[in-house]
Amino acid sequence: MGLNIPPKPESSLWTDDQWKAIQAEGNNVLVAAAAGSGKTAVLVTRIIEKLINESANLNVDELLIVTFTNASAAEMKFRIGKGLEEALAQNPDSTHLKRQVALLNYASISTLHSFCLEIIRKYYFDADIDPNFRLIEPIESSMIRDEVLENLLEQEYSIENNEPFFHLVESFTGDRSDAELHALISKLYDFSRANPDPNIWLEEMVDFYNTEETTSITELPYFPIIKEDIELRVNQAKNYLLNAIDYANENNGPVPYLATLENDLAQIEAITELSWNSWGQLKKAIESIDFKRIPTLKNKSDYDEEYVEEAKKFRDAAKKEIKNIATDWFSREEINYLSDLEKMKPDIKTLSRLVKKFAENFFEEKQQRGVLDFNDLEHLALKILLKDNEASEVAKNYQKQFKEVLIDEYQDTNMVQETILRLVTNSGEEQGNLFMVGDVKQSIYRFRLAEPTLFMTKYQTYQQDGNGSGIRIDLSQNFRSRKEVLDATNFIFHQLMDKHIAEIDYDAAAELTLGASFPETTDMATELLLIDMKSVESETEDELSPQELQKNQVESRAIAMKIKEMIDNKFPIFDKKMKQNRPIQYRDIVILARAMTSAPDMEEAMKVQDIPFYANNNSGYFETTEVATMIALMKVIDNPYQDIPLAAVLRSPIIGLNEEELGQVRMAKKNGYFYDALLTYKDTTVSETADKMSDFIQQLNNWRELSIRENLTSLIWQIYQETNFYEFVGGLPGGKQRQANLRALYDRANQYEKTSFRGLFRFVRFVERLEVRGDDLGTAKTLGEKEDVVRMMTIHASKGLEFPVVIVSGLSRKFNMRDIYSKTLLDKDYGFASNYRDIEKMIVYPTIMQQAMKQKKSREMIAEEMRVLYVALTRAEEKLILTATVPDFEKTSKNWLQVAKEKETILPASTRAKAKCYLDWIGNATIRHPNFKELLCEEMIQTLPTDMKLQIEIKTKEMFLTNELEKTETVNWLDNIKEHQPIPVKSPYKDEIQRYMNYEYQNEEATKIRAKQSVTELKRQFSLQDSWSDTTLLKEFQKVSLDRPKFLQQNKLSATEIGTAMHTLMQAVSLEHQPTKEDLEQLLQTMREKDILTEAQLKAINIKQVLGFFESQLGKTMLQKKDLVKREVPFSYLLPVSELYEKVDIDERVLIQGVVDSMIEEETITLIDYKTDKIEGRYSNWEAAEKIMKERYHIQIKLYAKAIQAISGKKVDAAYLYFFDGQHICQINTKEGF
Repeated sequence: MGLNIPPKPESSLWTDDQWKAIQAEGNNVLVAAAAGSGKTAVLVTRIIEKLINESANLNVDELLIVTFTNASAAEMKFRIGKGLEEALAQNPDSTHLKRQVALLNYASISTLHSFCLEIIRKYYFDADIDPNFRLIEPIESSMIRDEVLENLLEQEYSIENNEPFFHLVESFTGDRSDAELHALISKLYDFSRANPDPNIWLEEMVDFYNTEETTSITELPYFPIIKEDIELRVNQAKNYLLNAIDYANENNGPVPYLATLENDLAQIEAITELSWNSWGQLKKAIESIDFKRIPTLKNKSDYDEEYVEEAKKFRDAAKKEIKNIATDWFSREEINYLSDLEKMKPDIKTLSRLVKKFAENFFEEKQQRGVLDFNDLEHLALKILLKDNEASEVAKNYQKQFKEVLIDEYQDTNMVQETILRLVTNSGEEQGNLFMVGDVKQSIYRFRLAEPTLFMTKYQTYQQDGNGSGIRIDLSQNFRSRKEVLDATNFIFHQLMDKHIAEIDYDAAAELTLGASFPETTDMATELLLIDMKSVESETEDELSPQELQKNQVESRAIAMKIKEMIDNKFPIFDKKMKQNRPIQYRDIVILARAMTSAPDMEEAMKVQDIPFYANNNSGYFETTEVATMIALMKVIDNPYQDIPLAAVLRSPIIGLNEEELGQVRMAKKNGYFYDALLTYKDTTVSETADKMSDFIQQLNNWRELSIRENLTSLIWQIYQETNFYEFVGGLPGGKQRQANLRALYDRANQYEKTSFRGLFRFVRFVERLEVRGDDLGTAKTLGEKEDVVRMMTIHASKGLEFPVVIVSGLSRKFNMRDIYSKTLLDKDYGFASNYRDIEKMIVYPTIMQQAMKQKKSREMIAEEMRVLYVALTRAEEKLILTATVPDFEKTSKNWLQVAKEKETILPASTRAKAKCYLDWIGNATIRHPNFKELLCEEMIQTLPTDMKLQIEIKTKEMFLTNELEKTETVNWLDNIKEHQPIPVKSPYKDEIQRYMNYEYQNEEATKIRAKQSVTELKRQFSLQDSWSDTTLLKEFQKVSLDRPKFLQQNKLSATEIGTAMHTLMQAVSLEHQPTKEDLEQLLQTMREKDILTEAQLKAINIKQVLGFFESQLGKTMLQKKDLVKREVPFSYLLPVSELYEKVDIDERVLIQGVVDSMIEEETITLIDYKTDKIEGRYSNWEAAEKIMKERYHIQIKLYAKAIQAISGKKVDAAYLYFFDGQHICQINTKEGF
């Protein structure tokens, strides 16, 4: 039908292609938006243009706008709202625009999951679910999943004569447990859910093992994968031989090798001419290749030794490639490969049945609990939208409602999402209303089962002229980056990406073109920093000094030094807001890595250079000392008969035993559990350590009781308070982060308590499962976006972001091949593949299907990693720095040189497909840059024409040893440490430093007395000991009793908080008449409305106890003498130290502060202090309780009396404690001394 685009206004700043994307109508539209091309701006403008055009008669709630994240959805809604408000400001009388602003909050602008949730809540009856469901987090879903799966396997084990199941267990599990089967069922369940009908996919998985009628491997559906792999390897072997022949043909090359090499080449080329119709013929051809013995060179001095060795090396590589083909594909007979699959069919059928049964049980369990998880949303929405393989009435209603459906990040869509989108859009010929934006080169979520082929299929079928099934628009102009960054990206990816390896061609439509404007600045060339790990002092790595640094350490130091250099030299950065250059700041720099394994080394290197640094790390949480200690303590509280957690707690700062003390405890009972040894040691030993153990056991028992009575969060906070562990870690290096981690543990426990699971036992089991699976939570975040720090993050985390300076690190880090070499492989097209285990012979064979899947997964991984690298390079706005270590630059560059001879722009397929790390691609690509040719002085390099500015630095690892001491004296230091000897110090200031360090202050006792003391603190000190001690005055301290944050007050109040609430009420009660229940209820309500009391405090106050006070003799006296009553009387009083502590002979005074609850001031004064201590049920009778209460509070009341007498000049004649619990009155004698 062709494109009908309105003319672009002359004043428009949009490019022609952007304008097309904004205006294109009449069919489905696919916008292939390269990095930095302004796709979000285009998408938002398209929406706003449609909405402000009143003739279009379009309302915002008639659009479905789908984004990849909730943050993107919020940003999209904000930008649309801003655009509408601007339009309304220009046309304030527009009823249409006012309507759009009003409707915006009801518009469908969300992630696809949120849209599915909206469908389910609206049409729950079509999905046959309870409308009152709760959406649960992955944490709760995983716990339910594990429970259901364990129950399912238990049921299977209990079925008599369940031979298919038992055979499956033997085939797919180890000798010790069925954990592998557990994991496999869970893995298959997750993978199957990426298909619109998981059960059909599971059934098709079984069908691939039907080989009864298959006579040849060439008939298998995945044979094209096998053929492609063999062809690739044969071509690689051919290239190796061609390289060997080139060396033989060089001047002084080993010419006698030529005949043998050419014979080798002829044999290999013969394979490429086979018809591929017969597996047997192919097998015979491979196995018949005969590499003759290479002739001996008679006069070796006539030949260049390097050429001889290189020719041999490449011939050996070709031989190895052919040998690997034979091993991987032809090690067994064809009939055996096919029969293996047929033998496995019963196991696969049983496995399919178990996965389907698990899915059914899992969903039923969630239904019984009234919950759904995120994985349910898409499939339940699909159930509502699809009936009998056709659009349901609900789907048809959505098709009528939505005039256009707009999808952001379309390249990350999976098959289920694609089906949902298809069902809510018009799909008629040449009248589609689907608008898709994305960049397949940035599709990096295959691990989340994203399907980039959906994007590619449309990209290849849609036409730029608008004819056909859809409209394709390419946005290649980049408005983010400098020309230097774009040139570097284009230079590298023109050599890497094609449809064969990367699933997309990097052609003229895909390459980045300059759209941004920057002032001319030098030093913006892309930098390639390579660190040669080969020592300059020795020939082999085995001879390196013991100070051999790990690759991560060396590279981290190099990066830190580079950053410091840029900061010191005030590297210029263009400020887009100021429209001028300014000196670089730390926040301008980001370090990207494929994974965060080098983050600790990077942090250490930044500290050395005094560079503020933050690593956005999503791992390591459970490994942090403070969290590991708390987890160990919770394990011990749950069950003290766990030796390792118990030892960890005892050794931790919470208890503080050293190794010797731990050994003493163990010797008390050498065999059995450590906890039994602890009990024995406590009961049979008299020592300070035994006293510590006694206190710990008492505290442990209290915590165990608390874990039964209270919720998990109360237990954790109580531990923080009672041990002062939270305050302790705050004083350690990185204290802010450590405290954030402990708060995060509290928050995560709080989240856990909101699930359908409860209790310490299950929480501990849950944490253990997370640790076993490697599902770390990541350390708590303590920095905001505006902090001036260098950031480190994964490449995935950087997607959608941009930074002035990007350092892409760890380019020599090997790709993660774990999934490819897994025992079991899953594939959307071919189902499930694994080894075949012959149970009778106890032999495991790789199946032909598994070998094929391994190659397919390897190709997909290579394509994905190539796209990840593209994302990394395109994050940079102004400066791109690439860093890597190489084991031996000389050898590595020689390998690159073999490819550098190629004249084709695209690198050989085998070179790209066989890459083990990003540097394999970048090295082979950049070596064809003129600057690299100049650096190596190699005329054989076939350089490519390019505008790319490249600065190459090759540095040795010795450059990053911090100083000479590190290079020469480390060995001596290590020897001293091993012998438990001090490290030798050569400093002339040694004696002076020791004198300062050993200095003793003459008036040390005075330093242990606080200048200001609260009465409560003094009461606590005297209750601990009867006389002066260092421990009392210095090491023991009162925990700060601040108001707890609101998120804590949602739980049960502490005793202190309840006491505060009661005191607050007693201060406010009117004494004009005997208060009634109604009076108190009204007063409490008023105090709540004025936020004097919280809701939790309100509920905690016992009105009956308050009324009981005013019915007591003390209460009646207060009412009678109401005019003489003073409440909440604060005081400050200077008291000589000698009056407090008899053994301290210093002329100092202490400021005593306190607040008297109530006092009746006549000629003499009567003091009254309210107490909320638990009395009833805790003590056998009041007499026993009274004795303890007097001992506990006599210091406090005597200090009150002394201060009030000194301040008022009146005698305190009587002092009483009133205990609300039980309505007890206790008189305190104030005449005795302290």
